[in-house]
Amino acid sequence: MARQPIVLNGIEFKFQKDAIEHFKNMLERYRNGQSIAGDDRDMLLALLERHPEADKKIGCGVRRLYKDRTDMPTSCFWIERTDGSRTDFSYRTAISAKGKSLYQEFLEACRVAVQDDLLLAKKEYFEKWGDRDKKVKCHITGDKVAIYESHLDHKKPLTFEVLVYTFISANDIEIKPEMLLMSQDAQFQTTMIDQELKDKFRLYHHKTAKLRVIKAEQNLSLGGSERIRKIRNPVLIPKELLGD
Repeated sequence: MARQPIVLNGIEFKFQKDAIEHFKNMLERYRNGQSIAGDDRDMLLALLERHPEADKKIGCGVRRLYKDRTDMPTSCFWIERTDGSRTDFSYRTAISAKGKSLYQEFLEACRVAVQDDLLLAKKEYFEKWGDRDKKVKCHITGDKVAIYESHLDHKKPLTFEVLVYTFISANDIEIKPEMLLMSQDAQFQTTMIDQELKDKFRLYHHKTAKLRVIKAEQNLSLGGSERIRKIRNPVLIPKELLGD
C-alpha cells in the first residue's frame, strides 16, 4: 500500500520527516510564552485535529496556542483552553497518528452536515449581490471575485471549529464511534448516523455562524491578529433552512 501523505490546510507533506522538520522549525521561531499566530496558528490547529487525543486536548475549545517550557529543560507547544485550563501538545505525536482522531471524524461529519446548505447560501449571495460579471467584493481585500474564485469563510471569532467546540460543550456530547458512519468505499467523508443530532447541529450552525465571501487564497492567510469588524452584506442562510 502506498504511503499516504500528510495534508494540513491544503499543504502536503510527502513524508512524516518533512512535517516534523516544518513544525520543529516553527517551534524554534517562537519565544517561551509567545502565542502562535497567523499561518502558523492555522497549521498548528489543523495538526492538533490529527492528534489521537484531540478531543481531550481541545476540551471546551482553544483560546490560544503558544510555546512554553515543559517540566524538563525543553519547550513544546501548549494549548490554553477557553476556560483558562492548559495542556501540552506534542507535534510529533500528532504527525505520527494513525488516521484521524475520533474528534476529527466528528468535525468532518459536522462539515458534511452543513455543506449543501452553505453551497446554497453562497449561490444565492452571488445571485443577489453579483455585478454584471457575476462577481462580488472580497470582504477582506475589496477585490472582485467570481464564485469559483471565492471561499465562504466563518468569520472570527466564530470559526467553524469554534462552532463545533461550543456545540459539543453546550450539549454535553461525548463523541463515540457508533455516532458516526466513517468514510469507506464510495463514501469519502464521515457522516452522522443520528439524523436528530445532525439537524440539531445544522440549526445551531445556521443561527450562530457569521459568514462572508473572501478570496480563496485569503483563507490560508488569516491570522489570529485579524481585526474584528462588522461584516457589510453578510452571507445569510436561506430562511427556509432556519427552522422555527
